[in-house]
Amino acid sequence: MKRYLTPAERHLLFNAAYKANDDLAQRDYHLMSALYYSGCRISEFLAVSLADAWDALKTNYLYIPAAHRKGGKQDHSVLLTKPLRMHLVALLNMNPSQNGADPLITGRFGEALTARAVQLRFRHWATEAGITLPVSPHWMRHTRAMDILRSSEAKEPLLIVKSALGHSNLNSTAIYAQPSREEIERELEAMDGRGGQRTTRAQLRRAYRRRVG
Repeated sequence: MKRYLTPAERHLLFNAAYKANDDLAQRDYHLMSALYYSGCRISEFLAVSLADAWDALKTNYLYIPAAHRKGGKQDHSVLLTKPLRMHLVALLNMNPSQNGADPLITGRFGEALTARAVQLRFRHWATEAGITLPVSPHWMRHTRAMDILRSSEAKEPLLIVKSALGHSNLNSTAIYAQPSREEIERELEAMDGRGGQRTTRAQLRRAYRRRVG
């Protein structure tokens, strides 16, 4: 698994938007954070309506119907942990509409926000944060899974990840059981006694192509 951020990288990404003093940046900060804490796919979260969010605050669970999920076969419910609840409330407060059918997340002029628009915002904040990785909204889902595995004290942490992400099959969750980039680098550095910064294969490929012409 390579498409995730370390806790330090995630902090840099979120902080870049948080420090910017304008409404669009604050929307992006709360949206990125909500995607991380919910583990939702971007299509799932953009389909959340104001009524869905209001109900979530009442029930403490954000309900994602099967029709809004990949494959369209199984629904999912996301626990509103304290951070997720905070970011959800912030997003609600940014939306002036009182029509429950309206989308929770809108663009600057009230239009429905697209996944492509969110992808571009992620790239913008990654650049602002000095992150050279090709960060996308789906990285938040992977990052959430990797952080659960790092921190969980459960006997079977993969089962926690499976439930949190709403996987129907443990085989889908098994990708997170592979060694992380940090684990591989740590073990190799321990053997060879060298230090170094995280480098992606794409960066290595570009450097190679520049070298060989």
